[in-house]
Parts: sequence; C-alpha cells; structure tokens
Amino acid sequence: METYLSEEQRLEALQRWWKENRSSIAGGVILGIVIIVGWSMWQSNQRAIAEQASNLYQQLTRAVEAKQSESAVKLGERLIEQYGSSAYAEYARLFLAKLKAEAGDLSAAKKILEEELAKSDDDNLKALARLRLGRIMLAAGEIDPALKLIEPATNNPKLGKFAGLYEELKGDLLAAANRPEDARRAYEKAKASGEASPLLELKLNDLPATADSAS
Repeated sequence: METYLSEEQRLEALQRWWKENRSSIAGGVILGIVIIVGWSMWQSNQRAIAEQASNLYQQLTRAVEAKQSESAVKLGERLIEQYGSSAYAEYARLFLAKLKAEAGDLSAAKKILEEELAKSDDDNLKALARLRLGRIMLAAGEIDPALKLIEPATNNPKLGKFAGLYEELKGDLLAAANRPEDARRAYEKAKASGEASPLLELKLNDLPATADSAS
C-alpha cells in the first residue's frame, strides 16, 4: 500500500511539474529547432554565395587568359561589388589593377591596389599588392613615395619569396632617383636572394661604373 501511495505521489508531483514548466519546455524546444534550422539555412546560403563567387572568378580568369580585357574588367568589378568580403574579390582586385595598368590607367590601378592593401588580411597578397603598387608608382614617376612604401617590407625577414623582387624594385627606384651606388647594392641583394636573371644583369650593367671599377 505504501509503495502504491509513493508511486501515486510521484506521479502527481510529475504532473504538477509538467503543468508548471510545460510552457518553458515547449519554448525551449521551439527555440532549439529555430536555431538548428537557421544555422542550416545560413550554411546553405554561405555555400551558395561561395559557389556564385567561384563561378564569377572562373569567368574572370578565362576572360583574362583570352585577353578579353573589357569583359575581364566588368567581371572583376562585378565580383568586387557583389562579393567584396570574399577571397575571390582580393584576387579580382589584383587582376583588375593589372588590366588597368596595361591599359595605361595608372591612377585607377594605384587606387585598386591601395584598396587591396587596406582591406586584405593575407600577408602574401598584401606583399604582392605592395610590390605591384610600387611598380605602378615607379611608372608614374612617384619615386620617393614608392621608396617609402616598400622600405619597411625590404627590412622584413618574413618577406620570403618576395625578398628578391622587392630588392630589384628598390634598385629600379634608386636608379630612377639617380643613386646608382645604392641601386647597385639593391640589385646585388636581389641576386643574392635568388633573382638572378638576364634582365637584372642588364640593369646592373647599365648602371654608371663605380669609382673603384673606373680606376
């Protein structure tokens, strides 16, 4: 009898607890379902966006390879506008800057590369963008600003594969600034970093002879 009463009491207690808490339990279950569904929808949406950006980027690269510059520019601008926070947009900026420079629009190329430097978190892409920006500035005759732009990078031990290219650009800038001895040192550093090429040798040979070699 006591066992029966005990079971009956537990059942009544459970019923009371359910009446008191069923609203909050139901709300929690609904909230959990909403969170799960919402997360699934968000992931699906992100995948769709990534696929769309990837498809657009593939169209861009095909247009660049086919030398369809006008189409490539439009695709690059569209990719940056619609998917500006994606990695594809970063590569699109580099393509777009190159196309603008080849078309002679150095001002537009410079602006795009400056935007890439400001927005990118990728050290390698920033190093490449800075290098290309320095070359654009050299072509535009902005020698001193370009030297200031690349100087911190040339002293960066983590520059890796870009070290020789930066030293070569530095040599180009110093040669343009009529500082042949400094240019020679930069070119020699570029060679030591593995950038030995016929063009680099030609740049070295075109520098005025040093006082030692002249004597």
